[in-house]
Amino acid sequence: MKKQLRDFFKFAENLKNLTSLKSKTNKNFLILFVILSGVMVQAQGPGCPNVDAGPDVTLDCDDSCTELTASFLNTGETSDYEASSITYDPPFPFTGGTPVSVNTDDVWSSSIPLPFEFCFYGENYTEFLIGSNGVITFDTNDNSPGGFCDWSFSESVPNPDLISGAIFGAYMDIDPSVGGSGTINYAFFGEAPCRTLVVNFPSIPYFSCNNQTMTSQIVIYETTNVVEVYMDERTAGCSWNSGNAIIGMQNVGGTQGLAAPGRNTGDWSASQEAWRFTPSGESNVDFVWLDSDGVEIGTTPTIEVCPSQTSDYTAQATYTLCNGNVIIESDTVTVTVDGAISLDLGLDQSFCDVSSFEIIPSITGADPTDVTYLWSTGETSPTITVSESGTYSLEVTFENCTVTDSIALEFNESPATELGGELETCFETQVLLDATPSNIPVEDVTFIWAFEGEVLAETEPVIEAVDYGTYTVVITSGDCSTETTVVVVPRGDLEVTLGEEINGCTLEEVTITASTSEEGVTYQWFLNGELLEGQTSSSITINLPATVSNMAELYSVTITKGDCTGTAEVEVSALNCIISEGLSPGGSGGMNDNLDLEFLASRSGIESFQVFNRHGRIVYELDNYVNEWFGQTDEGDELPTGTYFYVINFSSEDTQYGNQKTGWIYINRDSN
Repeated sequence: MKKQLRDFFKFAENLKNLTSLKSKTNKNFLILFVILSGVMVQAQGPGCPNVDAGPDVTLDCDDSCTELTASFLNTGETSDYEASSITYDPPFPFTGGTPVSVNTDDVWSSSIPLPFEFCFYGENYTEFLIGSNGVITFDTNDNSPGGFCDWSFSESVPNPDLISGAIFGAYMDIDPSVGGSGTINYAFFGEAPCRTLVVNFPSIPYFSCNNQTMTSQIVIYETTNVVEVYMDERTAGCSWNSGNAIIGMQNVGGTQGLAAPGRNTGDWSASQEAWRFTPSGESNVDFVWLDSDGVEIGTTPTIEVCPSQTSDYTAQATYTLCNGNVIIESDTVTVTVDGAISLDLGLDQSFCDVSSFEIIPSITGADPTDVTYLWSTGETSPTITVSESGTYSLEVTFENCTVTDSIALEFNESPATELGGELETCFETQVLLDATPSNIPVEDVTFIWAFEGEVLAETEPVIEAVDYGTYTVVITSGDCSTETTVVVVPRGDLEVTLGEEINGCTLEEVTITASTSEEGVTYQWFLNGELLEGQTSSSITINLPATVSNMAELYSVTITKGDCTGTAEVEVSALNCIISEGLSPGGSGGMNDNLDLEFLASRSGIESFQVFNRHGRIVYELDNYVNEWFGQTDEGDELPTGTYFYVINFSSEDTQYGNQKTGWIYINRDSN
């Protein structure tokens, strides 16, 4: 069926060219429908996931091998892109979609939901805005729905000053408010896994140069995340905003971006040209060739095959989406062996408790008694009996034609699989149990699953675990069975830390931050066991108590991931951070021997500390002061009893004292 459809679309394309169904000036795309075997079919756009196995091949006896070459859209992760020029052939109409920004200049549309996830520079998006200046954006934080769409720019892609998270196609100052023959509009086409968003800017006049218009189309594709821009007409020569225009795109923040060659910011002309921006990061497409039995026979687009009989070969491209989902596209080519005998040794087989097996070939196109036989074992009999595992091949010759076939046999081998014994999870993501055997094709075995002894309805090799407990699977291949078990258990407490004990000044503002290597967790904060309402981020900011207490306050955080939690706590104490007004160096008990400003040194840093006598003369000074002054001069002499004045300059602005603190202190030596 798929081969018929491919041939039909090639025919339809030729028919379109021959009958001029679409001229260069016609903006409406002719969507072809045909009823084949009772099924309605609609052509998809070129940016969709696709694979073509190539035309069917016919071999004669003298030509036993042929090369097969498949083509497919090869895409990568959206960490990077490459721009390429493509044929100007807009896949969708320029008009007829849902109108936006009608008769309104320099405005963003309201937020428009996407019917599919679109991955753009590594992030998934499900909504977008259309700007009336030839641009769409996925950044609805930096660009306000219904708000102002900037028209003035001179920067080139990429640049943070340009519109963030945007596709420019082409971005320039156009003015829908002055008329023109079209209305900015959008539409969605196709079905999963290849739905498309189409945004049109048909015949929109330039601002200030209303006699000039721009017609363009932006297309984005589901699954492949391909972006295309079709520029029907854009002329240079308008002096407004230096005539600047861009075809390209950039990520949120403007740190990565790509423009079409020659179409970055500048005053350029373009007529009926098109550009494709293809994700070019690490490939997200796995390509394989499969034979008629579904066995992989190659991973390169071109392979050589040498069938002994008419055979089908399938080209298969597996696309892995940003969200982890998988889309498989395939196409089959038939290689017909014409005018020759055919040989079939049957399907590969696996035996349990069978000591031997007779391989009996099936030959068509010739009398089996008129052919010669040569087995890989060296025997020349019509059949052989084997008792060891391995691959056995047979070469049969009739007149001038020789054909070969092989069969793989396994003896006394049960399905080999292992579920792992124990699996820890929080069920924050889908948990799949895979019992696919490693030594037998999955299509040759059956599966019976049970949970806590109760048989489940699932019969596939992979099932989803939805609860904690014991899962068992019995895998059967012929007469051989294997039973394996896995116990799904919760993970141990998630690891989270709040750091060391916090000591600060009374009323000081302190931030407590929860550190964890886990991703996608939620946070709940508690004070002395009581929930702090509204505190759900990874950190909280608190003010230390106004008074000093012997009892520390206990702050704790609980992180949650799926069904699992983790907890950490930290003690918070308030200190009496006061600058002393008196020293009694050498006094009893060692109290007030020195001026201890450690709390300031650790908080704001003390750039310099100066002490003046009552005559205003500096008697002591020290940079990066902590607690070094005990009433001495710079020379180390003891200062006499009396009142002194100090100036403290902070390395950074202190939360209590600002950039500088001055005051007085009394040295009392008379009491010692």
